[in-house]
Amino acid sequence: MAMKQRDELLKIFSKRLRIRLASLPWDTEDLEEIRLRVGQPLMFVGGGGCRYLERGMARLTPVVTDAERLTEEDLQETMLYLCEYSRYAYANQLRRGFLAMEGGIRVGVAGQYMPDAGCDGNVEYPMFFNIRVPHEKKDCARWVCPYLWNNQGIFHTLILAPPGVGKTTFLRDLIRQLSNREKCRGIAVVDERFEIAAAYHGIPQNDLGMHTDVYSGYDKTTGCIHAIRSMAPEILAVDEIGGQEDAKTLSYAMRCGVSIVATMHAGSLEEYGSMKDHQSVLTACPFERLIWIARDAQGRRCYRLYDGQGELLCAEP
Repeated sequence: MAMKQRDELLKIFSKRLRIRLASLPWDTEDLEEIRLRVGQPLMFVGGGGCRYLERGMARLTPVVTDAERLTEEDLQETMLYLCEYSRYAYANQLRRGFLAMEGGIRVGVAGQYMPDAGCDGNVEYPMFFNIRVPHEKKDCARWVCPYLWNNQGIFHTLILAPPGVGKTTFLRDLIRQLSNREKCRGIAVVDERFEIAAAYHGIPQNDLGMHTDVYSGYDKTTGCIHAIRSMAPEILAVDEIGGQEDAKTLSYAMRCGVSIVATMHAGSLEEYGSMKDHQSVLTACPFERLIWIARDAQGRRCYRLYDGQGELLCAEP
């Protein structure tokens, strides 16, 4: 974890927790999430499993029964710091269930929902937080790039994996690899939930390459149409596709001659094959390259590249 990310994270914990966490080695390279739930343990989630802040101590423990429990005051104080003392300023993000922080950090928020007249409502009593810590694994996608080209440009490419395995991390580096080509005309990234570029006040916190334009906070349809009409991208990149609206949008982009790079949840290649038979997004958008990411028995990521018919082309060297 970068020092900037650690500093930003420490700022949002309640003061009683911040003092203890400041002296602990919790900011490991494999840290993926920090979970805060009212009345439950403060939990750090990484590739090595879960660890908890030990009750009354300045150390971490894998034993949940010894863990410090979070109070309502801890969560209220966290919310105050997340919104920089003004929830009104962050109301639009809160309506969508998350907050974007400096350093590329994204915080999911849950709690008691209060509908408001004339708008979508808001989380009035936020008591559950999921802090997702992004990682830039530069060059993790370099091996696949030579297999993505055809005579017209790049193949329409879909990255598949179960949740939490690293689809967005791989997509982020693939965008960077493609964008840094000398002859790249431009890549448009529609970052609907601030997870790819992780822009803060419009400035990407992650490196997406020199020829990339970012549409942060746009829904996929609006962002894609704006990008095609105003930025004339060679490639359009989106995260977590699915549903009829995505099908219409990506099909339109393909007809406009734009190459698509996207991600999608799938528990297995067999599950993807089943979805392909039933979901309009896969029927309307024929992907020509499939990148499958999974974990082996030791928890290490493994990668496979297939053509559009499911034939194995290669594995990560």
